[in-house]
Amino acid sequence: MTASTDNQILVDAPMELVWEHTNDVAGWPDLFTEYAAVEIIDRDGPSVTFRLTTHPDEQGDVWSWVSRRTPDPETRTVRAHRVETGPFAFMNICWEYRRQEAGVLMRWTQEFAMKPDSPISEDAMRDRINRGTVEQMAHIKSVLEERARKASGGEGSGGYGPGGLHAQRLLYLTCGMRLAAVVGTLAELGVADLAATAPRSVTELAAATGTVPDALYRLLRCAASVGILEEQPDGRFASTPLGDGLRADDPYSLLPLVEHSARSFVTKPFGALAHSVRTGEPATVPTLGTDIWRYFEDNPEDGARFDRTMTTLGRWETERHLDVVGPERFGRIADLGGGQGHFLAAALRRAPDATGVLFERPCAVKAAGEVLEAQGVAERVTRIAGDFFTDPLPDDCDAYVLKAVLHNWPDEPAAELLTAVRGAIGDRREARLFVVEHVVAEGNGWDHAKFLDLDMLVLFGGRERGPREWRRLLARCGFALVDRPREGHWTVLECRPVEAA
Repeated sequence: MTASTDNQILVDAPMELVWEHTNDVAGWPDLFTEYAAVEIIDRDGPSVTFRLTTHPDEQGDVWSWVSRRTPDPETRTVRAHRVETGPFAFMNICWEYRRQEAGVLMRWTQEFAMKPDSPISEDAMRDRINRGTVEQMAHIKSVLEERARKASGGEGSGGYGPGGLHAQRLLYLTCGMRLAAVVGTLAELGVADLAATAPRSVTELAAATGTVPDALYRLLRCAASVGILEEQPDGRFASTPLGDGLRADDPYSLLPLVEHSARSFVTKPFGALAHSVRTGEPATVPTLGTDIWRYFEDNPEDGARFDRTMTTLGRWETERHLDVVGPERFGRIADLGGGQGHFLAAALRRAPDATGVLFERPCAVKAAGEVLEAQGVAERVTRIAGDFFTDPLPDDCDAYVLKAVLHNWPDEPAAELLTAVRGAIGDRREARLFVVEHVVAEGNGWDHAKFLDLDMLVLFGGRERGPREWRRLLARCGFALVDRPREGHWTVLECRPVEAA
């Protein structure tokens, strides 16, 4: 028998504060009254596996178990389950956060079943969980609202209103350039790696990084004020979950993106953002002297860095994207603009009877040989060096992939490329086009794609697109979406050939 609970509470605090503090698992002993300790066991991308240990109960018993938790900031939901289930056959928990006029509505739903030999029934456990949840939610509400008041510098319950936290947040946003420099410098110095195993003194860190102790302390103090590090009472600095995102040994580290964002070919054009807003044109010509692609040709070291960064970031989602593509369905797969072939190689490993075509710029095609050989698929891949705007596309494939390509271009060139793909498909109605891109979420919520869209404007002259924009562009070129794409994510749009609209 399965039982469930459903509880919610309204927290009079900003969404960002509620989300950040309730998802800082390491800080739960300060947020929940029932937990005495948290041990972080593993982090895998956004997921965290951890052990919770309770304070002694009324009988003096201490309870401990391992859980796994995965937050999704785009949807403001968290999925969790007990790994060590104890008396439960299973225990699944969902946290939902919804913005309201008076704050954030935080909802917890729990679904569980008890083991047959458990001394307590589902009904009794449901009552126990409901009582405990109400108590813990009330305490969390109190703690978070007090933290919000302190953050705004006010004492009243409405302290985060327009005169308080909103002004503080605007000041925080105005410091964005400085914060980016702080994060970039921490990344350049490798501070996150140095502080990963144990807190380190400023003297130790300065010696390891070749910096001046006083100047380094001022950098670390600033970083600690936004949660990237933690300054301890003895003056040493410790790592934090936020700062761990800069570690070089984490396969999901944001370090490549941080280093990319600090490059002059990014910072200089963004300094001329107003130029792009006024003209609708990239800011690369007035700041770099040419368009971004010619810049990479003239500065091959920066071009190579850019390719490596895009390859690294793209590989994070490869397996999830291939789950949608289902390469096993196809006999010949063309990856157009597929870089050095990482995605195509992964697809062909899943489809051992399929062959592939890698169509790319000459420099990328040349570098792809080593990747394809290492993945054991080189003999099944035809490499074509060309320009997909001027050269003919392969017309013998039943699956075509455009991964992170179309957002580089405004609608007219994007439509030209899509039309060329549609022409290559011809009358083969069973063929499919897979567009791997961000789908910008509608509304005012956080979506990283809204920032990437400015990258496209300022650096490339392209754009990220929302669901309506994608449907309109694809229909114009003779494609229709097979399913409704998920908004606010880097996703796969599966497209079938139809008559052009």
